[in-house]
Amino acid sequence: MDSPFISNEESHPRRIGWLDGVPRDQQALLQFPGVEILQSESQRMVLRIPPSPARPTLIAKIHQERDLAARCRRFFGWGRARLEWHNLTLAEAGGAAVPRPVALACHRDHDIVFFDYLLDTEHFPQFLERFDGVERVAMLRVLGNWLAGIVRAGVDAHDIHTGNILVRGYDAETASLWLIDLHDAKVGFGVAPHRRVAMVRQVVRALGAARAGQDVLHFLQGWAHGARAKGVDGSWAVGPDRETTGVGWADVVEDRHDETLHAAERAEIRRRRRHISRALRGGKGTHHQPVEVDGVVQVRRRSPVVSSHPGYSVGEPRAAWFGDRVLQTVWHDKPRSALFIEEASGVSERVVEPVVAGTTLATLLRDPATVANRVQLAIIIDTVIETMARYHHEGIQLEGATPEQWFIEKSRGGYQAQPDLACIRYRGTLTAGTRLADLLQLGAIFDGTVTPTDRLRVLRSHPEFASLSHHRSALRSLATHLGDLFATSTPSEPPIRVQPVADLQQACSRLHLLNQEHVPELGGLDEESFEALLRNASMVRMVAGESADSAVALMVVMLPDDRYDSPNFRWFCRHFDNFAYVDRIATAASARRRGIGSALYAVLEAWARNRGLTSIVCEVNLQPRNQGSIDFHHACGFREVGQYIGRGKPVMMMRKMLQS
Repeated sequence: MDSPFISNEESHPRRIGWLDGVPRDQQALLQFPGVEILQSESQRMVLRIPPSPARPTLIAKIHQERDLAARCRRFFGWGRARLEWHNLTLAEAGGAAVPRPVALACHRDHDIVFFDYLLDTEHFPQFLERFDGVERVAMLRVLGNWLAGIVRAGVDAHDIHTGNILVRGYDAETASLWLIDLHDAKVGFGVAPHRRVAMVRQVVRALGAARAGQDVLHFLQGWAHGARAKGVDGSWAVGPDRETTGVGWADVVEDRHDETLHAAERAEIRRRRRHISRALRGGKGTHHQPVEVDGVVQVRRRSPVVSSHPGYSVGEPRAAWFGDRVLQTVWHDKPRSALFIEEASGVSERVVEPVVAGTTLATLLRDPATVANRVQLAIIIDTVIETMARYHHEGIQLEGATPEQWFIEKSRGGYQAQPDLACIRYRGTLTAGTRLADLLQLGAIFDGTVTPTDRLRVLRSHPEFASLSHHRSALRSLATHLGDLFATSTPSEPPIRVQPVADLQQACSRLHLLNQEHVPELGGLDEESFEALLRNASMVRMVAGESADSAVALMVVMLPDDRYDSPNFRWFCRHFDNFAYVDRIATAASARRRGIGSALYAVLEAWARNRGLTSIVCEVNLQPRNQGSIDFHHACGFREVGQYIGRGKPVMMMRKMLQS
């Protein structure tokens, strides 16, 4: 096959031989022996090319620019790949620490830039976490001195957050840093004063802005010293140059320090708010993020009863999803919510997530054994308030987080506390009154077991209150107001817990009884055949009743590769692929109209999306016509794709596409 047309090609004069035998187009490069895909996005792909005796390990960054602005730039010869190639060559010539450029290849539909792979490196944030104390201070000063060197080399980087800085070494004296992702930088024209300030603020914001405290100060000390010593900008440093553990630094002008902190903090708040709100931008639909949904999960549902105080009503699916996005954005936590479904009517909302581990704080406070053990109770309360202080430090309010919404889990190192996701609200900055209200919410148990006076006395004794200015009468007024809000708010519906069948042999009998109650809507089977069906299925989920040995709902799902002789299943195998087939779903009569059926389908959708399946299929009886099931499946997004007579009775074949 002929090689795709290359409209332009450039190579570094000293590294021409490094690409001997390496293809320079995307299709052939993906088939090159040993190539590893490091990153794959809609408009960019990053490949690692293995070394040979003639070359080191290389990176190939493939740009497929589809947005209008990028296509216009590419039309005039300045696509992202060419910009990165241009900036890398100029930055290297200027003495900046960047990956070594190797070659550029421009094609009809994509461009590729090749550069050196920096072995044994990691991103600066992860590298920094290895150090504490004096070593951490030294590393942050190294970062400041390094940034001064980047500016002196004439690199005006517009995206210089710490995730674009790679580092290698064992300590501050041996550390080497490199700047990557230069496609949007400007190199060779010098760095204007306002751009120097902007680059410093970018790094400060990435470190955590005002919440990073001393980390930012030590970085600025290194920057002030480096900028003055390298002749970049002497307006940041005050006093003599100093050296500690082999790293130079200088005191920072107080006004420059405060101004930088405040500006970076404002920018970080705006960025976080944009990122959090982007999750549900675009209105109604389905939003998915891959998490583990093979264990016990719960499905939150929007309550049909609107609370008279919606600001203090927890358990809302939208709030839980936003809380998850807050933790991902602020602390880069792994996502917990798997699927958010918002119906077209805007009335029904569902979130699928793993069950929260631990016991609620309210349960522990009502336990006589816990209350009697004063030491243990103090440790639990301290853990909760310290966790709350961490959230407050990051600008997160815990709205409506009463002891019912705090979950306590005992671990080897003590206790772990976490609030319900639906309570989390990102504010950026919190007033003293907001922090005080969050603290007082911890005493919101209104069943007579704890008096308001005792609640207030216990909480006021905690050191967290010391930083808040408050008067006794104001405290009582706020506590009474919160109590009225919580006492009059409408509780949300409890989530539905969906779980796999842990012991099939033990659960088979009660599940078989549930199945037989729904004949002829479901196919009748003897118990032995029913057990064999469950063992062959790829997914079996149930909803337990009030007692542990009862079941009120069942779902059985097959995949195309499963051994199953159902003619309806075989019909789908002939016409479609990569689907999840709902063989049967049953809900006990006593548990209907509680949203269990839609909860089971929400769990199935999250499960299917995590496995890369593209659709969910099922059939519904037409004789006798099961109109209720047809309407339900239409409401869930299923559409008719055919009719079939498999076992003597006609059925409607239905399918729901899972859009990415």
